[in-house]
Amino acid sequence: MPAERPARHDWVYLGTDWAHHLRSPPGPDVLRQVTEWREHGRPFAVARQDLLDQDDELRLGLTLPDRRHLALHVGLPAVERWMPPPTLNETRATAPEAWRSAMEDVVALGAALDLTVRVFGSLAWQHRSGVSFLRPMSDVDLLFSPAHWSDVERLLFGLEAVSRRHSVVRLDGEVVLPDGGAVSWRELALEPERIWVTGPRGASPRTLRELRALFPAEP
Repeated sequence: MPAERPARHDWVYLGTDWAHHLRSPPGPDVLRQVTEWREHGRPFAVARQDLLDQDDELRLGLTLPDRRHLALHVGLPAVERWMPPPTLNETRATAPEAWRSAMEDVVALGAALDLTVRVFGSLAWQHRSGVSFLRPMSDVDLLFSPAHWSDVERLLFGLEAVSRRHSVVRLDGEVVLPDGGAVSWRELALEPERIWVTGPRGASPRTLRELRALFPAEP
């Protein structure tokens, strides 16, 4: 069944009456930028919700090509439709030619682990909007949702190997946990005693043991 509401990193398109569903009034400049962006038919990224937000509210982000980050707080009725983050395979044509080999290796790694590799950040913004976001030093922000802890371990090992082979682009991103939280794959690969987890609402440090316990037992 499809999700009842968009999740963090999903992409939403606002309806024509979106401004009637504002929960927190933005400043005049933010309102102008958001209005212009929407009128060009471009989407917004779902951000982390605040702890006190209601279930019928949504926090959205708009990252502009000049790296300014704008925030929008709306009710769910403002959303006309939404979609998941684009897959890495979908964005390969958007990326610079020099990145293609590394991206192909990550796609192959995902296929070997039966994982769909998705993308957020600058590459996703450029792919979804058609506006130029990428710079020579841009990262590729990857998103993975492994089913078991053993998949996490194999994924981290594979990503480190790909990163060593391809220094032309930095591979960043997150591993999504079964409870909807997310952790940096690079931080997770270091196996720290505690690691920062970004949840659907708020963020907090947790232990590696707690993260492992979230995953179901191996079949």
